[in-house]
Amino acid sequence: MHISPINYANSHSVMRNFDVNKASNRYVSKIKNEPETDTVCFRGKFRPVHLDVTLEKAVEIGRSLSTSTSGHRAEYLSPNFTKDVVKLITIGVAHTALLNTAMDVPGYDEHYVLIGGDTRRATRESLPLIKDTLLRNDVNVLEIKDPVPTPLLALAARELNADLGVLMTASHNPWADGGYNIVTNNGAIAPAATTGEIAHNMELYMKSEPKIEKTVPDKKVFEIDPFDMYVEELDRNGLINWDKIKDSGLVVYYDGLQGTGAYTVPRLLEEKGIQFVNVKSKGQEGPNPTDENLGELKKEVANSRNMLKIGLANDGDADRFGVVDENGKFINANDVILLTGYHLANNKGRTGAIIRSQATSMQLDRLADIYGLKKFETPVGFKYIAEEIEELRRKGEDILVAGEESGGLTVNGHIPEKDGIIAISLMMDLVATEGKPISEILADVKEKLGVSFSINNFSKKYKENPEKMDLVMKKVEAMYEDAMTGFVDFGESHKIDIAKTADARMKMEAQRKGGDGYKFILTDGSSVLFRKSGTEPLVKCYIEATGEDASAAKANSDFLAKQMDAFMTV
Repeated sequence: MHISPINYANSHSVMRNFDVNKASNRYVSKIKNEPETDTVCFRGKFRPVHLDVTLEKAVEIGRSLSTSTSGHRAEYLSPNFTKDVVKLITIGVAHTALLNTAMDVPGYDEHYVLIGGDTRRATRESLPLIKDTLLRNDVNVLEIKDPVPTPLLALAARELNADLGVLMTASHNPWADGGYNIVTNNGAIAPAATTGEIAHNMELYMKSEPKIEKTVPDKKVFEIDPFDMYVEELDRNGLINWDKIKDSGLVVYYDGLQGTGAYTVPRLLEEKGIQFVNVKSKGQEGPNPTDENLGELKKEVANSRNMLKIGLANDGDADRFGVVDENGKFINANDVILLTGYHLANNKGRTGAIIRSQATSMQLDRLADIYGLKKFETPVGFKYIAEEIEELRRKGEDILVAGEESGGLTVNGHIPEKDGIIAISLMMDLVATEGKPISEILADVKEKLGVSFSINNFSKKYKENPEKMDLVMKKVEAMYEDAMTGFVDFGESHKIDIAKTADARMKMEAQRKGGDGYKFILTDGSSVLFRKSGTEPLVKCYIEATGEDASAAKANSDFLAKQMDAFMTV
């Protein structure tokens, strides 16, 4: 059986109107729906069933889902990520989707949830449970069977107008972790209002009696391949000149870190005729494209004799990026976002606001000033950036670039979600456009800023003693209170700007209840931020120092880092 062709460019209307009896196309095809597991629901043909989750645990998991910077994460098969926990979250998703009447066409009561995820064991074993739970809870399933990058799933959720998307990924976390994330039909990580509703429905289920299961699901499953949809979206936006990249002679070295990018990026490069070499690193604790994890990629690029070359990588779900210059030197994410903004404004003639998280370099503010652009700062977590993007677009405006220092960005005209694939594609396009190595381009851009910045970020892990995170943050809070009364500075040359520091705190509290850590703004434009990670047992310290030149800026950041490292030791 087949369904009618879908014009996926006509977003927000597709899934309410298709006819399952017409001819198939290359993007969506109906597949047989059979129950694969024993799971639970409120309605239908019922039998009693039990979930091995306490009400207290359900509330805890719901809180994690709704307050995290990106979904619920924990070690797979630990008490916080059992198969029953996965089923329970899915029940919350199903009943949130069933209550989603805002997008319904009168007389049409079908609901759809899109599901897919990364290459982890947690994802492989959870997706069949999720599919079956949705079906038994009266929700149709749009299933991406192969490992799928986050940006492709997010785009498909928007273009197919799913009620919600379930994205199973722990992103860059250690391989043993599982992650359960929610995507809206705007193509964004769900905001707190949506995840809070899911958590509420989870709690309601745990309080309901009896727990019951539909024995035979009667909903439908549709298999989705969003690759062509994504490529045509990139082409529609017109930001990437594939022919120029191909003709430039650029050679791309790519490392997918055994994640979803390895299923998509080589396919994209091959289709566009771009010269590339697959690099297969191994042995990392998690698929995180950091300087430390890209040793093989750096070596391959540095040893290559190609004249124009670049090293590129993605994390486990390809929403983050890693970039290595022609000398095999890692380029940090702050500088990649800076290069992206410069390229779009200077070479592409695009305009729009620049949005960054408070942990992301204030270099971007300088760039915004140079090009006369609006600038916004958000709490850490791309869901806050997505909210700012959507608010701008409701006003008929757009972004130039929006990003965060952890390696995520999106751009003008694109989905309001991190996209590591478009990020690395723009780096290829930048090098091809200017016809010179990326290190030279970066040096030129930094010179335009008029002041040097040096970043020195680090974190302390408290997996064995999580209570120490609270001790550190209490010390930070006390230091903030003392700073507001003028009793604390970080040294004679590193005075705290009390007014700017208080203003930064007030803005974060306006966007997120309780704020997002504590950021200290110094009189010379430097900054120090302390915050707890939203996805791992870490306290993070983000330092950005300024100076008349690169050497002075680095000396200042090293000085501050030494002080803060000692302060965080408990």
